[in-house]
Amino acid sequence: MGENEWVMNVNQELQNMGDSSSEMEQWKKRSIYRVPSCVTDLNKRAYKPQSVSFGPYHYGEPNLESMEENKHRALLHFLKRYKKPFECYVKAVMEVVEDLKHAYSALDQKWHQDTMGFVKMMILDGCFMLEILRAATTDDVDCDINAADANVVDDYASNDPIFSNHGKLYILPYLKRDMLMLENQLPMLLLNTLVAVTKDENNPNQVISISRHIFF
Repeated sequence: MGENEWVMNVNQELQNMGDSSSEMEQWKKRSIYRVPSCVTDLNKRAYKPQSVSFGPYHYGEPNLESMEENKHRALLHFLKRYKKPFECYVKAVMEVVEDLKHAYSALDQKWHQDTMGFVKMMILDGCFMLEILRAATTDDVDCDINAADANVVDDYASNDPIFSNHGKLYILPYLKRDMLMLENQLPMLLLNTLVAVTKDENNPNQVISISRHIFF
């Protein structure tokens, strides 16, 4: 970039620059951040998911790829249980996709260019996380992700690698651990949007209360 081009770009940005309130609005959209390298360099494994990726930061890493087929199976169970057209979920997530992108600090440019790919990842990851939350609370009807459907809590195969009794005992704890990783988060807006489609209503406190029940 030549000197004149740089000067022109800075002047253009200066003209487009809003006041401090607009900057505040931009920063308020961020809710999920990369951990600085000065921190992760101390212990890289402590800040990386070991079993499953949620969101874009660790998507596609070779050691996490094997979990993707489980996400797809969970999506099918999720759709079958709640009996809402898949298109409803896609439409609902598309309506908030820009807000979901803005939730991630330093989002890779490929996700800005591939909106449908981002939506696919959000839906697969979001439904999988909701299924994990649901599986972790099926013994407590009051905390179930959908208490009205408590009679179908065991709609997975008895030998399912994730959602069987064996999976809940030996696999889910590792998935729940990865859900706590700072770089492995999903926007609460996504989870609330998916749950709202299943219930035809928006109750933003439900997912929060279930998460508190599991982790605290």
